[in-house]
Amino acid sequence: MANIIQDSTPAQLGFRMPAEWERQAAIWLQWPGKHPSATIDDDLSYQLQMEKTWMLMSWEIHQQVQLCILTSNESQRDHIFRSMRYFGFNMSKVEFHITQLVDVWHRDTGPTFLIDDKGNTAVSDWNFNGWGTYPDWGEAECHIAQTVAGITDVSVFVAPLVTEGGAIEVNGSGTLMATRSSIINDNRNPGLSQEQIEQGLKDYLGVSHFIWLSGAPAEVCEQILGDSTDYHVDIAARFTGKNKVLYAWTDDRDDPRYPYLTRHLEELKVATDENGEPLSLTPVLLPAGGVYAIGGRHDPALDSGSLFTDASYLNYLVCNDIILVPAFGNANDVPARKILAACFPHCKIIPIPVVSLTAEGGAIHCVTQQQPMSPSTK
Repeated sequence: MANIIQDSTPAQLGFRMPAEWERQAAIWLQWPGKHPSATIDDDLSYQLQMEKTWMLMSWEIHQQVQLCILTSNESQRDHIFRSMRYFGFNMSKVEFHITQLVDVWHRDTGPTFLIDDKGNTAVSDWNFNGWGTYPDWGEAECHIAQTVAGITDVSVFVAPLVTEGGAIEVNGSGTLMATRSSIINDNRNPGLSQEQIEQGLKDYLGVSHFIWLSGAPAEVCEQILGDSTDYHVDIAARFTGKNKVLYAWTDDRDDPRYPYLTRHLEELKVATDENGEPLSLTPVLLPAGGVYAIGGRHDPALDSGSLFTDASYLNYLVCNDIILVPAFGNANDVPARKILAACFPHCKIIPIPVVSLTAEGGAIHCVTQQQPMSPSTK
């Protein structure tokens, strides 16, 4: 059971969210199973569709850090264990935890890990509510942040606002980047002003400075862009250093994201880091011509719209000495990898095919969450 701290905030106790490129101890995943929209008992078509991607991610991750997998039941756990052992995984680097799950988006349902300079680790719980779209889903998975805190035996701070891990991007030294549409939104935080939301983020992430991108309206995200998160920042812009930012871009004016990306670029050009330094900006082209879902989608919010997806190379994961980057079989796959290699010269760039996953509204970053290494053990 998690130890909930109520009389202090993380910032008051010296905690901060580290940058993703700081050393990590573990990566957390939720394993795919029956999709919440499935109407047939024991329908594991979703798991069958996604499992190759999970195995490929898991193989690379467990060679870098401890791989922590949340599963729905003993049968699923045993199946994954047998499969991994068959493929030669080092099973001492993999651990399983059975809990109630709905889907796979652990970046959003799980906790945000924090560290202090004394070697302590804690987490912030963001009160997952199903992205403001699926309240039943939110109710079923809102326990996950505290469940993980209990498993890792660290204290948990419950934030006074609602957001998700995919909505948060930090440089580790004080600056947070996010989209207004995903946080300053009445479907998450009704009645809260931007100032109140910023104070909550300061208190529960240890940040001091903000870069806000506009994002896009919910109806555009779901019906046109293939995104049910109200435009999380991890498909729009990512830090690669204190004031170095990669931003998603396209020169194709017919791409439905073009007007929103143009606005983001305008906002990034006038933004600074916490020291007032301008940002060093590098564009990463989106997949040429876009990436489209084939057939129906499991997510009903997306299935009623176009087949266009939110495919972005920025939905990558940094995991110590590797970067797992989305691969779409597109002409822009290799150029994106070259940019990441230049930004992280010590890292091996590993492409992971994610077309089926992206059709459901996300990619690698969306389904993973890093647990930082304690400063005392680095």
